[in-house]
Amino acid sequence: MTMSTDRVEIENILKELEDAITNASRIPLTGKVLVDGDMVLEFVDRIYAILPEELKQAKQVLDQSDKLLESMEGQGKRILDDARAQAEVMVSESEILKEAKRQAEALYLQAENEANILRRDAVAFADDLLYQVELTVDKATAAVKRSREDLRGGITAQ
Repeated sequence: MTMSTDRVEIENILKELEDAITNASRIPLTGKVLVDGDMVLEFVDRIYAILPEELKQAKQVLDQSDKLLESMEGQGKRILDDARAQAEVMVSESEILKEAKRQAEALYLQAENEANILRRDAVAFADDLLYQVELTVDKATAAVKRSREDLRGGITAQ
């Protein structure tokens, strides 16, 4: 399953749980409801079964972003190596040498700049993906906590 499919499935489970609580028998004058504890635990178990997959997918995203960062750093190094190689090739007379040094420095700075931008973009991309996963996990955790609190509230009210 994909992360968005898991998210939809968690949302569906939470909707089913919400419907079960909404349609449960009410205890007069208390605002409390009676719910089947086994049913609530079944919903919780279904959510827990999905969460590890989302966490595994988040790790895969992080691993992919690490590989992307390594690739970008390698590309930056190749650009720097190319700039150095071009500087060595351009060695000759004094005026040509000065121009070669100037161009090599500019290429070096440009390559360093591009490598920094690529690194920043990769980190931002990974951070954004992890933030989305964090939001999904936080929502699911909050729903489970609410369900447990409601469940405990229904048991103590009896």
